[in-house]
Amino acid sequence: MQLFAHRGSSDLAPENSMAAFELALASAADGIELDVRLMSGQVVVMHDASVDRTTNGTGLVKQLDHQQWQQLDAGDGNPPPTLRQVLAFVAGRCEVNIELKSDDVVAHVESEIGYAVHHFNFAVGQFCVSAFNHRLLVPLKYRWPALHIAPLIASCPVTLAQFAVDMNAQAVHSHTETTDQALVNDVHAKGLQIRVYTVKEVHDLKRLEQLGVDAVFVNDVAWARSVLSSQA
Repeated sequence: MQLFAHRGSSDLAPENSMAAFELALASAADGIELDVRLMSGQVVVMHDASVDRTTNGTGLVKQLDHQQWQQLDAGDGNPPPTLRQVLAFVAGRCEVNIELKSDDVVAHVESEIGYAVHHFNFAVGQFCVSAFNHRLLVPLKYRWPALHIAPLIASCPVTLAQFAVDMNAQAVHSHTETTDQALVNDVHAKGLQIRVYTVKEVHDLKRLEQLGVDAVFVNDVAWARSVLSSQA
């Protein structure tokens, strides 16, 4: 079972900060997960629509300019990173899951993936793009056929994984509380992977491993690895 660092090692450093991503790679995460929005034409790594919760500043991401962004502190002494900064740091050393948080960021993410493939030693297949708004994923898959896409779901669909097959996805990203054996079995029967977010409790981690999920998103990769190895 693969371990993805959710917003980086976000239990150990501020979420979606360079410090969190550095710790994730240091803990040998199989992948990192991050959230992206658009700020003055740049793809920036930020979960919320505003910067209020995770920085020392205030305001909506989409209304800030580059100068204002550089004055923010994401909690590690630096502004929240751009997607390009994170990809330059990772440089193909692990998978990267990019969650789209706004409609306007899609075309820009497409460009950033292309840039990373040509400049940062990534293969297209090392990227997985996810979103709760599933329609955002389709044009990215059309542009990059080798790109992995993964619709996010908060509840279990009546038709289980069929919706993901219909959109040519490679994985389903499901919520911890609503992931059961029926969903796992159907995802696998359809040739897809199932990755589960966000696992914070020992009993959930053990249960999901027993269900046979392919990967989990955790806030501390070293913690998850320790739990899993203790029951081996």
